[in-house]
Amino acid sequence: MMKMLVVDDDPAWRALYRMGFEGDFEVFEAVDGLDALAALDRVRPEVIVLDLKMPHLDGMGFLRQIERRGLRVPVIVCSGAIAMDSLPAIPSVFPAQKSPDLRNVWSALEAALPRPSEKDSSTKPRRAIEETLWRG
Repeated sequence: MMKMLVVDDDPAWRALYRMGFEGDFEVFEAVDGLDALAALDRVRPEVIVLDLKMPHLDGMGFLRQIERRGLRVPVIVCSGAIAMDSLPAIPSVFPAQKSPDLRNVWSALEAALPRPSEKDSSTKPRRAIEETLWRG
């Protein structure tokens, strides 16, 4: 199962992402950019879901740090704090509007991650985007 690192200071958003993705990913959590940097070597995620507005080290600072380290992990940036078109042009960054409706995040994940080959039967097919609507 692929590993996902969710980086968000809000426990409600981390819980929502965990509920939405834990059937398809092994989900790990970090509360800010510093916590996420510390988790990178331990977790070795295949994808990162990142908030931008956080204390200690915000999302933009985290992106700069992983770029300096030369890491090429796809990062799904979910934020309501800034306009998504103002994100840096880093090839592995995929914007998704932050919303309880996780279809935007699933679309970004589909764009970011390679499709499993038909011959690879060990990879579980990804859940349909329509199944990820948050129903409160």
